[in-house]
Amino acid sequence: MDSRRNRDRLSTLPEHLLVPIISNLPFEEAVRTSVLAKPWKHLYHGTTNVSFKESEFVKRTVSSSEESLNEARAAFVRFVVNWASRFSGDVIQSFELRLSKPFGFEAEIKHLIEFAVSKQVKILVLDFSDLSCTASNQARPAVLFQLPECVYNQTAIESLKLFACDFDPLRLANPCSFKSVCFGHTQLGRIMTLLSKSPLLESLTVRNCWNVNLESITGVNNRLRELVFENCDFGTEYTLLDLPNIKIFKYTGSFHYFQFLTVNRRMEEAYLDYGAETDDEIGQLFCDVLYDLLSARKLTVCPFLIKAIKDSDGPVKLNAPMETRHLVIKTSLSPDEFVGIRLMINSCPELETLTLQMLPPVPVARTNPGFNPKSYWAFPISHKCLKKTLKVVEVRNFSGGTYELIVLRYLIRSGRVLERVDLYLPVGTSESEKSSVRATMSTLGDEGVASSKRLRIRQHDG
Repeated sequence: MDSRRNRDRLSTLPEHLLVPIISNLPFEEAVRTSVLAKPWKHLYHGTTNVSFKESEFVKRTVSSSEESLNEARAAFVRFVVNWASRFSGDVIQSFELRLSKPFGFEAEIKHLIEFAVSKQVKILVLDFSDLSCTASNQARPAVLFQLPECVYNQTAIESLKLFACDFDPLRLANPCSFKSVCFGHTQLGRIMTLLSKSPLLESLTVRNCWNVNLESITGVNNRLRELVFENCDFGTEYTLLDLPNIKIFKYTGSFHYFQFLTVNRRMEEAYLDYGAETDDEIGQLFCDVLYDLLSARKLTVCPFLIKAIKDSDGPVKLNAPMETRHLVIKTSLSPDEFVGIRLMINSCPELETLTLQMLPPVPVARTNPGFNPKSYWAFPISHKCLKKTLKVVEVRNFSGGTYELIVLRYLIRSGRVLERVDLYLPVGTSESEKSSVRATMSTLGDEGVASSKRLRIRQHDG
């Protein structure tokens, strides 16, 4: 009764007040308001935040034929075009269109893009990548969607996200208003031209792109706050970065050398994941990168980095202390990672939270690590953070493995101010497995009393 009364009260509001209200809803929910009452039937045609996603309109099943999917895509495109023809407003804040296999609909899509630009759109998202593939295994598109000229001539767009689109910065007519730019599944041979025409840029994300000819980011782009690369092929051997205001730096993919000329002394986050990199001769280069990012309050490192830094010039700790408060180590806790893990802990004297993100075991050749893995953590070596600052230890995807328990006992025994050990079980853990983990947890304090009297050990479902 109360919900109906509230709905009736809303219905008494004039349209110019209702449209801004439903514009704050996700577009799919804004469309649903058309069934609430007769006055609401066409209100969503005036919403200023618009999102059209093929995945929400075209239902895929195992038995779906390509013919039926094409028919559903055609119906989806007709719906979008019909919505645009009935749009009753003067401006659009955001316009998002996601459609796999756009070819055959080029005229309609270009019309929709021109419509959005004509309405002074601030946020434009165009995604024509293949929905049947994940981002990591998606093949390079044989043909990229050609953007209409209006995209290059506009001056209102502040946030631009393009996937599987051919974007040519040389065609940009004026210095851009871009504050945030994201590219995916495209080639970026002229990215330097884009940067030179984007003095207001604060966020740059590049995912699954190739021929990324990024020589440097300097001078004109000193507003940049966030820089993200995921699985890209670079056309340069290295990249110079002058980032005095950078807050977030994330890199995933094969090793590419970044030389940081300047970096913000109060970075929020750095994320480094080099996947299955195989070059074992770059341990010192990793240390150089970590030194450049030492101010990051949160730092995530991958197994390959952990293995490689042990072969650096200083295998005990980095040349300068990290200022990291939250260290995330992605690891399978194999013995060849032990030295690197200890080096990272020893290099973070102000560490407050340590997260071990457990990965599936990786088969490795049996080699002698030069120490007994089961007694390596038994030596009474207590690093500065264990004595003074480390309060929280998290283990994600905890299974109660031998080395998990050995490392946890070391941290519990050595952490003088430790307050919490949180163990997160993998998603889908059965009740019998949970019981087994609980029994294992009860043994964590058996081999020595915890240094901290405030310690609590807790188990969490994934």
